[in-house]
Amino acid sequence: MKTETIKKIIKLGRPQFLLGGLYLYSIGILLSILSGSNFILDRFFIGYLIFFPAHLGLSYSNNFFDYELDQYNNQSFISGGSKILLDNLDLRRFSKWFAIVLMIISISLSIIFTLLYKLSPIFIIFVIFSNLIAWFYSAPPLRLAYRGLGEIATMVSMGILMPGIGYWILKGGLDNFFFLFSITLMLYGIDFIITVEIPDMEGDTIGNKRTIVVKNGRKIAFRCIFLSLIGATLYLSLMYFLGLFSPFINIFPLVIFSFIPLLFSLFTLYKSPIEKTIATKYAFSNMAMLIVFMILANVYFVASILD
Repeated sequence: MKTETIKKIIKLGRPQFLLGGLYLYSIGILLSILSGSNFILDRFFIGYLIFFPAHLGLSYSNNFFDYELDQYNNQSFISGGSKILLDNLDLRRFSKWFAIVLMIISISLSIIFTLLYKLSPIFIIFVIFSNLIAWFYSAPPLRLAYRGLGEIATMVSMGILMPGIGYWILKGGLDNFFFLFSITLMLYGIDFIITVEIPDMEGDTIGNKRTIVVKNGRKIAFRCIFLSLIGATLYLSLMYFLGLFSPFINIFPLVIFSFIPLLFSLFTLYKSPIEKTIATKYAFSNMAMLIVFMILANVYFVASILD
């Protein structure tokens, strides 16, 4: 295989999003440790070997099934697809079957891990469901993103499925502490998915992709982002005052960190740009603020564990 072809295959996997996946997996690991689990290095690596192909396969399947749609969108760091398949038709078949192979690897490793560490068989079902959500995000017959369900799928994936694998790996299951915190991640998942949909509104409209942005326009999209972020801040504040996380961690710093993306979203709410170029710039900035919050949260979790 030529070097140039290998480079194109790597770009199809959109490696920049793999860091986000690693972050969410690590959040699950850190939450599990904070709740009393011991960190076990081999479990961490084996767990990520289950997670990684499932997450990577999402990019390859999306590129395959969004092939026609991607011709209408401009490629960017956070949106627009890879566009590799538009100029390399010979890689289309590869993209589809590579995604399937990655799913098989993920599920097979979950079976091995379950048998090796004597976990509940429900973990295998959890991993299978995670892979199917990734596949049917754009694949027929469900095509969740094309039926107005893409945002819900992303909320569930970012809030429960992706961190859930990391949490389960160490804890042996999901508990109330995880589900309470997952609500926070789901709210930030809304912010994430609408942000990446904003630049693609025109192309998604032509391709009949029924996103919140397509159905309601960019002005409403920026309002939804603000509502999701203020919801996350209010939820974290409520959990702090109720002391529901206090046996495990003081979440007050997270409340403070949450104002970083929230305050910027207040600015974008005031501007509410409709024009694509300006709206895309605000979307990039909004994503940057979300990343800053997530990094600070992770650093704080690590510091709390080491303290």
